[in-house]
Amino acid sequence: MSLRPRTPGRLLLRIYLVGLAQFILVITSFYLARHLILDRPLRHGFNRHAAYNISEWSELRDEPVALQASLDRAARLLEARVTLRDVSGRLIATNNAASPAPPLTPAELDVLATRGEHSSAGRSPHAITLPIPETGPIEAYATIISRAPEPARGKVALFAGAVVLVTAITSFALSRMLALPLQRLADVARELGEGKLDTRTGIRRRDELGRVAEAFDEMAGRITHLLRSQTELLANVSHELRTPLARIRVALDLAEEGDAATAREMLSDITEDLSELERLVEDVLTTSKLDLASEGSGTPPLRPERVEVQGLVEKAASRFRTARPGRVLEVSVDETLPALDADPVLLRRALDNLLDNAGKYSEPRTPVRLRARVGATGKLALEVADDGIGIEPEDLPRVGTPFFRTDRSRARRTGGVGMGLALARRIVDAHGGTLTLESTPGQGTTARIVLPVPPPSARAMD
Repeated sequence: MSLRPRTPGRLLLRIYLVGLAQFILVITSFYLARHLILDRPLRHGFNRHAAYNISEWSELRDEPVALQASLDRAARLLEARVTLRDVSGRLIATNNAASPAPPLTPAELDVLATRGEHSSAGRSPHAITLPIPETGPIEAYATIISRAPEPARGKVALFAGAVVLVTAITSFALSRMLALPLQRLADVARELGEGKLDTRTGIRRRDELGRVAEAFDEMAGRITHLLRSQTELLANVSHELRTPLARIRVALDLAEEGDAATAREMLSDITEDLSELERLVEDVLTTSKLDLASEGSGTPPLRPERVEVQGLVEKAASRFRTARPGRVLEVSVDETLPALDADPVLLRRALDNLLDNAGKYSEPRTPVRLRARVGATGKLALEVADDGIGIEPEDLPRVGTPFFRTDRSRARRTGGVGMGLALARRIVDAHGGTLTLESTPGQGTTARIVLPVPPPSARAMD
């Protein structure tokens, strides 16, 4: 099973974006709070009183007492520290004698003349300089330093509440997005453990949680299939054992009643039934051992040795002709075939099973073809073909499942319990090969075994 590459997924991106959105929300909220609650009221206060104050101070420049009274009034009512200077920097008046605002530099005077105001943010965060008079050539200027107003508690609470509300909503949406699928997975896992094998998550998402749910559903499907297969296997073994055992019991009952002639006639049938039982038990045990080995739960029951393919094919062909006299078997073997490192007994058994199936599921007058060759990939190919009934497309995926037969009535008449192809497939898998079927209903079936060939260096050493 191949693992998907570990790349940042949709869930990680969602979590990242939610966190980024919350961070941006907090920063934006602080900016708006400063702009709307602090800076905007301050500038609004300046804009509201500046025109009146500058006009009044311009008229009172030649009246020091009245000018000082106006500045003191501004300090008392507006909490503003005001310093008036002429363009040369000479102090005209101030309501902050202990620390009057410093004069502007020539460059700052140019900015004041061009823009109509100069913000002294470097000297004080709430200082602004306005020209006197407001229009025309600058004769003097007033530097106003105002204390930042206290933010309105209602506005602060409003902004704080909005931030908390939006953060809570996004956090709840994120937690819900994570918690609901996980809770569903936990519930389904609990139901599956209680024996509800058909339960599934039903989660269809395109992120990591969706992949976990998909993998869980696939695992539940495999577990369900394995448990049902185990139940079917036990039922099928019991069913297949019952028939030969019943025939043997009938023969023994007849012998016990003293009908020696009839009992003697049934000895051959008893022998055949015992052989069928032995083969069934052996097939089931071998299949189980191979399945355990393929899952890494046991040692493969192989006894590999160097096998000549020519001899293997000849023995399989001889057995087929002996078991089915009168059937035509066409054998085609390439002149030069490499030797294999394989278990000759098991590999021969797989080939015998394929030949038996070809003989059972084809008419006696049609030939069976056995071919051994080296394929285009350099691997050994063993093919068994017949012109029999073939396999229906819907049955082809299930062929090879223990005790599955495409034509149960025909299989019962010709013998067999549906283990031959299943065992052959597991034997080939244990040898690192593949077994494929190509079939057309009414035209026949071709079973192809492809096995790896030892490298030339290994063959030369032997």
